[in-house]
Amino acid sequence: MSASPSDDTRSIVLPDSVRRRIEAIQQRPLHDWSLAFLDAKRQCTDPLADDVISTVLGRGQGGYVNQLFRDLVRNDDPVPGNMPAEISDYFRQTTQLPEWFDPDLIALSQQVYKLHGHLMGLVLSCKSLPESYACAKGAMVLYQTGRLNEHHGAREAFTRRIVETAQFVVNVMSPDSFEPEGLAIRTVQKVRLIHATIRYYLRTNGWQTSLYDEPINQEDMAGTLMAFSVLVLDGLKKMRINLAPEEEEAFLHAWRVVGYLMGVDDDLLPANCTDGRRLGKAILDHQIEPSDHGRELTGALIKFKQEISLEGWVGKVPEWIHFMVGPDIAATIGVEADPEKLQDLQELMNTFDKVDSLVKSSPIVEDVAAMLARVALKMMIGFMGRNVDVNFYLPESLKKDWGVDPT
Repeated sequence: MSASPSDDTRSIVLPDSVRRRIEAIQQRPLHDWSLAFLDAKRQCTDPLADDVISTVLGRGQGGYVNQLFRDLVRNDDPVPGNMPAEISDYFRQTTQLPEWFDPDLIALSQQVYKLHGHLMGLVLSCKSLPESYACAKGAMVLYQTGRLNEHHGAREAFTRRIVETAQFVVNVMSPDSFEPEGLAIRTVQKVRLIHATIRYYLRTNGWQTSLYDEPINQEDMAGTLMAFSVLVLDGLKKMRINLAPEEEEAFLHAWRVVGYLMGVDDDLLPANCTDGRRLGKAILDHQIEPSDHGRELTGALIKFKQEISLEGWVGKVPEWIHFMVGPDIAATIGVEADPEKLQDLQELMNTFDKVDSLVKSSPIVEDVAAMLARVALKMMIGFMGRNVDVNFYLPESLKKDWGVDPT
């Protein structure tokens, strides 16, 4: 990395008290993520948010929700006084952080994101999202949501979803995101209401619960949480970027907080990274199934990535996805990799392995990946400004740390 040593979490000496708390986290007992448990969670959603949306929309007061989404940005932005009581109560009740919120671990997680967030963006698009699309029932929700919002075509609706997902991650993981001037809490509160709104409209538009279970159910939400946390860490490992165990636990801690605020049941929040990886695998094994809608979502993702990729790397998007998710999931979502390009990518990684065996800490693989990530980020910002009616905002501090020209 080009960051100075003082900016690198691996050079930070953690206080003994923090290290002991992390060690205690690593020693927590693991959950039994049984199929029966996960099946039961597919029938559960988020009663608090669902009741708010069904009441407000049932009275024809959707305009208040739209106003809130415009007015509430920072964590300390007050709820306007003209809101229905249900909305005001919701925002008051869901602002409270969990008792186990640890500011030291949050700060460490944000330092990790500051260093590696642009690379995590690559992992999100080449691993987390494709693996989510491989889960047929959850992918149907994403597909139907795109159709419901198809003002300018399904492809643009899917593209908006990709960019909004990236914006969500930036908002909750940026430095100071949980401080009063930060964006994390308000962002999560709004996304939670969006989920409830999607459930409301899907149910009133013929959603087949007998086939697909409840839309955006507890298992789906937990799967998304793992896709954005421990599965991202696994994706970094695929790129030969290994974080310290303390960094990984801090990163998961931040996403456990997000899950708590999002309304994920407490018994679906993993104890630690080992537990989280087991949960992520259990959900994938439970839900992976080929589907036309999963393949269509993947196709839209690939096309979008190709439009924001460097010339010469366009044809390698399927290969990167194949490399990150493996042949079985790639086949499930219809990703066909060119054997020669896939072999070139594997040989590139083998070369990095050889360098790492000679040099204790080689920055080569991260420098190459970081360069691609920076270019992709710049091109995505430009592309969205030209082609899709959705803004992607990157804080100035992250633009500086990730080497993205603010202009």
